[in-house]
Amino acid sequence: MKIAVGMDLHSKMAAVHAVYAGGGEANEKENEILSVLNRDFAVSGSSPNDMKMLAERLKGHDAHVLIENSTKSHETYWVLTHLGAKVIVAVAADLYRITKSVKKTDRNDSIELAGYMRRRMNGENEFAECYMPALDWMLKRELCRTVFWEKLHLADLKRRTRAHLLLHGITLSREYSDIFCVKAMEETERTKDPCLRINNSEARSIKKRTDQEAKLIEAMFNGNNMFDLIRSIPGFGLVSSAYLTSMIINMGRFPSKEKFTAYFGIVPKMRSSAGSNPNCATTHRGDEDARRLICQAAMVHVRVTDSVVSRMYHRLRKNGKAHKEALVACGRKLMTVVWSVLKNGKPFTEDPDILNRAAEEEEIVEEEGL
Repeated sequence: MKIAVGMDLHSKMAAVHAVYAGGGEANEKENEILSVLNRDFAVSGSSPNDMKMLAERLKGHDAHVLIENSTKSHETYWVLTHLGAKVIVAVAADLYRITKSVKKTDRNDSIELAGYMRRRMNGENEFAECYMPALDWMLKRELCRTVFWEKLHLADLKRRTRAHLLLHGITLSREYSDIFCVKAMEETERTKDPCLRINNSEARSIKKRTDQEAKLIEAMFNGNNMFDLIRSIPGFGLVSSAYLTSMIINMGRFPSKEKFTAYFGIVPKMRSSAGSNPNCATTHRGDEDARRLICQAAMVHVRVTDSVVSRMYHRLRKNGKAHKEALVACGRKLMTVVWSVLKNGKPFTEDPDILNRAAEEEEIVEEEGL
């Protein structure tokens, strides 16, 4: 029997609903099977053991499971896939019957997901399918994301420390470009200020962890041609190059540069009516951390190079565009550069002076933010 299964997935529970997806009407026996399945799994756990029980019940049927993309979906996808189930993870933003619904309940969402899956099985495609990376690539991506968050935390600590110095009228011997460099921390420690000491202690811990994690990333991506090519573009450092590599994985997935940039959500939404084509915000599809890294890379790139990207930034600013708006546009342009570099298989630059200057600018941009 052809079965379409919708699963509204959460960290500890899942709402499951199954519907007949074959031609015509289901017979009495098939309706009974579906009724029992929906009764037993209407509200169930979302642990691997719970997924194992669901997979066992679906054996012998042509069953397809649809899940919304979430933090839990990757784990569940691989558990069910390894158990022989056919699973699709949908881009949540495309599921308008759910996102725009006035009846937002787990049960209703699972019923809507089952309907989406049934229509897909019968040739009607209403949503984009998420690419599920293999577990080793997911590990690399999670490591990069952890280091990125650590760097964001360190940048926030720097801002808080500088604000504390100003608030309490504490003057240091000089203006340090890095408030957590060794000499700066020695000087702030001598003030015996408890807040500064706590911030210094936390900064030391973060720096120690990120140094170790950076070495691990370097080892993981050593010899990866895509990683080396992205890193040859000024603005992309160790973490951003590794993170983009773990997001892209295979360039064969992207038939055009338009598809490539759209994957990262830095293309404008399309809206037109009666000949009017208003300026729209970006789609914001895909990974939020990747978009932030791209925009940071674009800022560094603009500062250290005279390229088509930097010239575009200055032209947009001259025409009255706000800094962030111009930066997002340049982020998209920079990703077309990434596309070209990866397709051609040739580095953007091998000039060590430019790359070293870009590395210095990365630290400044991380602290300044966008």
